[in-house]
Amino acid sequence: MAASFVPPSPPPFADDEVAAIRAVTPGCSGGLIHLNHAGSSLPAQVVLDAQLGHLQREAVIGGYEAAAEAADRTRETHASIARLIGAEPSEIARFGSAAEAWMAAFWSIPMAAGQRIIVHDHEYGANAIAFIHAAKTRGVVIDRLPSDECGQVSVDALAERLQRADDVALVSLTHVPTNGGLVNPAAAIGRLTRAADVPFLVDACQSVGQLNVDVDEIGCDFLSATGRKYLRGPRGTGFLYARPSILDRVTPSQPDHHGAKWSSTDDYTFAAGAQRFEYWEFSHAGWLGLGAAVDVVHELGIDRIEATVTERANQLRTMLTDLGLTVYDEGLQRCGIVTTASPNVASADLKAALSRCSINASTTFAGSSRYDVERRNLPDMLRLSVHCTTTVDELEWTVAVLTSILRN
Repeated sequence: MAASFVPPSPPPFADDEVAAIRAVTPGCSGGLIHLNHAGSSLPAQVVLDAQLGHLQREAVIGGYEAAAEAADRTRETHASIARLIGAEPSEIARFGSAAEAWMAAFWSIPMAAGQRIIVHDHEYGANAIAFIHAAKTRGVVIDRLPSDECGQVSVDALAERLQRADDVALVSLTHVPTNGGLVNPAAAIGRLTRAADVPFLVDACQSVGQLNVDVDEIGCDFLSATGRKYLRGPRGTGFLYARPSILDRVTPSQPDHHGAKWSSTDDYTFAAGAQRFEYWEFSHAGWLGLGAAVDVVHELGIDRIEATVTERANQLRTMLTDLGLTVYDEGLQRCGIVTTASPNVASADLKAALSRCSINASTTFAGSSRYDVERRNLPDMLRLSVHCTTTVDELEWTVAVLTSILRN
């Protein structure tokens, strides 16, 4: 039997290609080194043009009129996002942030007292607050999955939990956590939730834009994401994917007259598809900017973006380890987020010192990922997150600055 053909992995961007991407990204000029892409990335000029152009039209002809003029481009943003994640435009709902999108999905899911919501130790602080609030107000039980020996969610533990799935309201998973560089095996989780017929909600706010994300491959019912991180879109934008088969099982918690039609004096009818989760009012300029950012991803190719981000992150991990710093990243697959800390200098002080040298970084702390912090007894960490605009020279200079800080 002939061996099956495995296509070659796409190569990272060459230096001249990275230079071309940087040339149309205003933040890549002027000497700034931006290593906070997991916080808020640097948009391409075309993203700014889309936002500012629409704001100018609003100022000149009026907001309603500018929205009508841009209606086709507004719809095209839904289509561009859908194409990026393997969905249909009708399965995409616009939101002002990933948190809003995630909350809309979470609070739409029926939960009865005594039911379990199965989560992992790498959940975001915002999501964990929602779990605790649901436990307080709806009486659900938070069932935390352990990590496996590689630090990622234990697929075996979930399989065991789902042997009694009748009392499970939801499985929630953060695809890429806020710290630790981990990429959780979302597709393996999706196979189990589909077999058990349990709703599956994926927080992909830090994976969409740096990884090839396909909702059918993952098998999720909901997936939330943001514009400001690896998509290099505007702050104040996000979206929710909703699989059509889940819609009859959930109820949007706070619909308006866009998400539902006021069909009679005392009744309403939900809009078709994911629109039922949307609200009438939104930032048209921001949404058009997000569409422009997603179009850039299509032009560059998400596979090559992923290859470049992975290469840069691995290079940075090696540099930090060679410096003698501990790298706290986990998982069989790792992404563009690199976390480290010094036993001698507080991470907040490292961040401030880097900032004085025009290097953007961020820090992680217990409130953003308490489950993981307590499980691994983690210190506050310096988070350095790379993108396809990051150069090796930038990494070498950053490590040189860290070396100087730590030796003084």
